[in-house]
Amino acid sequence: MLFKMSKLAAAFILATAGAASAQEADPAIDVNGDGFYSFPEINTLFPDVTDEVFTQIDTTRDGLLDMAEVMSAQNAGLIPVSE
Repeated sequence: MLFKMSKLAAAFILATAGAASAQEADPAIDVNGDGFYSFPEINTLFPDVTDEVFTQIDTTRDGLLDMAEVMSAQNAGLIPVSE
């Protein structure tokens, strides 16, 4: 029984991890293809996103936005949802 529960737990973890990593950077924004958005990349497409807003969105303070930061910013209305 313990083995079955472990397999089920592992399957759940893999399924949720796969869903989280399925989100990729939009190549229309991520022009250098590194999987992150820099301020110039974001600002070119969304000129209303100022340096101050970008700094607020960049919660990891690495100068780049990963997909989790972008999704949080979109949910907060700080970056438009690209279609």
